[in-house]
Amino acid sequence: MAETNTEAATAGVSAAPAVTATGYLAKVLGKDERVLMIVRRHWLVGVSKTALWVGLTFAALILAAVLLVQSPRSPAFLAALVAALLPAVLWLWEWLSWRNHMYVMTDRRVLQLKGVLSKDVIDTLLEKLNDVKSRQSLWGRIFGYGDIEILTASDVAINKLRTITDPLQFKLAMLEAKDALEMDHHA
Repeated sequence: MAETNTEAATAGVSAAPAVTATGYLAKVLGKDERVLMIVRRHWLVGVSKTALWVGLTFAALILAAVLLVQSPRSPAFLAALVAALLPAVLWLWEWLSWRNHMYVMTDRRVLQLKGVLSKDVIDTLLEKLNDVKSRQSLWGRIFGYGDIEILTASDVAINKLRTITDPLQFKLAMLEAKDALEMDHHA
């Protein structure tokens, strides 16, 4: 589900509970810039990798149990235990990567932030927004995810938001925020 900011309602953007920018996001926001919505990649993105890591961990634990029964002091038993930890650590890394990959709409721009240790930020100013393309497959419509491409005056998609949660809500809120920004400039 998308997170939104109650202050957005006054800017003409549909809203729900407030979002407070924390961590790296708080550092990249401009003075008086308000977060209107935060979405992440859909949870289904990580399901296949999670199944892989859980399966590998389970297989390594079974191997460790068999080795423990056969020879409790065997170095192979310890190696199997270590092998069971590796997929768990890799799963944790995948989860941190998913958690740190977010799409943020503010009252001025759309940001794409990703990275755990190193950070990558792509932003598109709402005033430069020319068009927005959205795409949802049948599965995306059923499970509530899709892709959005933000086009600027050059008609080149410079910001692609892949497999995001609630893409139509994000698109609508983005267009409403752009309209509110244009009304503020004309006022």
